[in-house]
Amino acid sequence: MNMKKIFLLLAAATFIVSCAAKKEIKEDQTLLNGTWELAGASFSKDLAKDFKEGLPTLTFENAENLSVYGYDGCNRINGKAVLKKNQEISFPPNFISTMMACNKVKSEDFKSGLTQVKSYDLKNNVLILKSDTGEMKFHKVTLNGNWYLDKIYVGKIKAADLYPYKKPFIKIDINQPVFSGNSACNAINGQLLMYQNTMKFNHITSTKMFCDGVNEKVFTNALEKVTHYKLDGTRLILLEKEKKIMELVQQYE
Repeated sequence: MNMKKIFLLLAAATFIVSCAAKKEIKEDQTLLNGTWELAGASFSKDLAKDFKEGLPTLTFENAENLSVYGYDGCNRINGKAVLKKNQEISFPPNFISTMMACNKVKSEDFKSGLTQVKSYDLKNNVLILKSDTGEMKFHKVTLNGNWYLDKIYVGKIKAADLYPYKKPFIKIDINQPVFSGNSACNAINGQLLMYQNTMKFNHITSTKMFCDGVNEKVFTNALEKVTHYKLDGTRLILLEKEKKIMELVQQYE
């Protein structure tokens, strides 16, 4: 085999490897796309105490250069992240940031942690950013998925007392005009209408199993009253106009 053929074969192999790496990175960008809220960090034992102005978030945008912006617990930040194969990622040494002053907020620890990140794991809407000094865990902020009842504002009985054995939940797919779920006894489904911040659960139907002592109607009746919603981090708050009806949470591994 002459040198010209060897050169062409090496060039072709390099091109194939390069294309495979680019494809892998593109797929990673798609998986990272969206907004993530901090759920745990090596530098903080109590996130609620260390970020009294609100938990930090990161939003990734799928672009040729992976744009990333968000909130560090005090200021808005933005910059560019760099992805490599084998789930390697790096963030800029200095984010562009607004200049508000916040008292006793670990925003600098958060940004410092980001600059040290070397790799990540991503599974079931949980993102873990890893460095030599620790980890930061994020939950994805999204309407899609199963939402389990955490608080209900109907009467004076707490959700945990209404449903001590099994929590009611709803399953949402924003690409579908229907929802499904469970009332803590029976499977439920119906029509789901959403526009901007409005949400309506219509034509709710249910299977007919008998479950003694389960307050199914409290949950389904509350759903029928819902007119609006808002996402507060990883909590879904359902409202009747401006009045809270219930709060739901997603479950992560």
